[in-house]
Amino acid sequence: MSDINEVGATAFFIAGIREQEKDREHPLFKDPYAEWFVNDDIRQKVGQVFALLPEGMELVRYRSALFDDIIRREIERGMRQIVILGSGFDMRPHVFEDEGVRFCDVDQPAVLAFKGKVLEGHGMTPCAGIPCNYLEADLPAELAKAGFDLNAPILIIWEGNTMYLPEDLIYGFLNRLREGVQSFRIAFDFFARSVIDRTTGDENITATTDAFENTLNVKWVTGFDGLSVVEERTGLKTVESGSLLDFGKRVAPDYPTDIPQLELYLYGIMSHGAD
Repeated sequence: MSDINEVGATAFFIAGIREQEKDREHPLFKDPYAEWFVNDDIRQKVGQVFALLPEGMELVRYRSALFDDIIRREIERGMRQIVILGSGFDMRPHVFEDEGVRFCDVDQPAVLAFKGKVLEGHGMTPCAGIPCNYLEADLPAELAKAGFDLNAPILIIWEGNTMYLPEDLIYGFLNRLREGVQSFRIAFDFFARSVIDRTTGDENITATTDAFENTLNVKWVTGFDGLSVVEERTGLKTVESGSLLDFGKRVAPDYPTDIPQLELYLYGIMSHGAD
């Protein structure tokens, strides 16, 4: 797929993982659109990577199911504005399409352009999109231009991003959101600091982390042992926190008990303003 170099590998890899879920005995989520972004070349590459890193496949599966669950619960409690940061080929705006719920994808211009082209080719209209680097853009202002009401609650989905970002950039971004958006909840995932620092004492976890970074040519730089430091640096309030293992025990009859990373892959939902 020639587009993979222009758009970036991550979006295609995640779509490749989500596509496979339908073939599992106990699927954790449904994404009937993922196959639109995958061809045999992508399937082969995904198979090669996760033959070497089977734990990585499970982490992404449970993470995907977790954020699906968060979106579902937030819509049920009345949320009507949802923003997906670093959205890639995320099709939740269509999976969770509901009258009165407005979605917005935020990602690099090439990603949103490719996704829009694919959707239009299938007769679907993309949700609102903001083509930008959200760490550099004035995101509240861009959301207002996209038709979002900054005085009404917004759910922000921040999936698979924080571990790649320096800590100061994370705090700066969250503080800019707090200054520009009156009321929001932000849901995000993160690794325990011991995973990033290779201090878990588990050689398998360290080897898997090294292999993941080397195979995909990425670098994890930030982890948190809890959300108290984020609260202190941003003024946000923790609404919910836990691990992928906690989530797996709650929702899956066959959750993998032999993957220690699931206990060290964490998530949080933090809020600002009226809740």
